[in-house]
Amino acid sequence: MSVTALRDFDGGIIGYLLIGTDNSARKRAEAELLKAGALQSAIFNSANFSSIATDEKGVIQIFNVGAERMLGYTAAEVMNKITPADISDPQEVIARAEALSVELGTKITPGFEALVFKASRGNRRHLRADLFPQGRSRFPAVVSVTALRGDGGGIIGYLLIGTDNSARKRAEAALLKAGALQSAIFTAPTFRASPRTRKG
Repeated sequence: MSVTALRDFDGGIIGYLLIGTDNSARKRAEAELLKAGALQSAIFNSANFSSIATDEKGVIQIFNVGAERMLGYTAAEVMNKITPADISDPQEVIARAEALSVELGTKITPGFEALVFKASRGNRRHLRADLFPQGRSRFPAVVSVTALRGDGGGIIGYLLIGTDNSARKRAEAALLKAGALQSAIFTAPTFRASPRTRKG
């Protein structure tokens, strides 16, 4: 509430003006901002997700603890230095650029553009990519790519959130192996299912 003293020409107080506003909308907005901030903090500080934010040219600006754990680089080693394409399988990036060029009828340059081209056109993009952690063998990841836009609608950067897909790949391989084994058993010419005989 705002309180203002009302004075006469001689400066003497002749009354007070009290102006009040309903503060509930502001409180709700503050609560939503706090909630969004907590959610954003949880995402960027999670060790289970690789969160990488870039500028509009693809140069890494944010590299969270999950990215450090998953990729073996420190934030200081990559921020303002490289793009996410530099830690992706180069052959895969080239193949993706070629496939996009054919699909869209326009030349897509191998590199960061191949990773974000569809996201830059307004589509959230989910990629399966092989990443090259520092000091370790490569591993499969699922990466969600989103274009970040400023107030005027122009792209100001990209957000890439990745998860390690190794466990799923191992599970799929185990299922394929089990299915192949089962198929081999039931289709083998020497295998005969004999009915049980009843004693009696």
